[in-house]
Amino acid sequence: MRGYTKTPDQVHAIEDAFADGMSLRAVIRKFRVGTQTARNIRDGVHPLQNDEPIYERCPGCGGKVIMPCILCRVRKVMAEERTVKLIQKDRRQEVDTGQWR
Repeated sequence: MRGYTKTPDQVHAIEDAFADGMSLRAVIRKFRVGTQTARNIRDGVHPLQNDEPIYERCPGCGGKVIMPCILCRVRKVMAEERTVKLIQKDRRQEVDTGQWR
């Protein structure tokens, strides 16, 4: 079983190897990492490559968050649930019970 990349130092060493022109297969053999891990590091999308998260202004709530904004997503879901409950409540009130007898 291959070893997992456990530290940012290992990730930076793999980045340096790619910068020096080492091939994907050579990096996999030398550092004993998986193919997908080596590809992620090469492409710059490995989670340990970004030391500091990037905060942005949310266009919805204006908060400084890591996108996508979870608060806006939760508010949207809650508003949709509230709308569904109101629609169901309105349907119950629209039933004309006078014609049932």
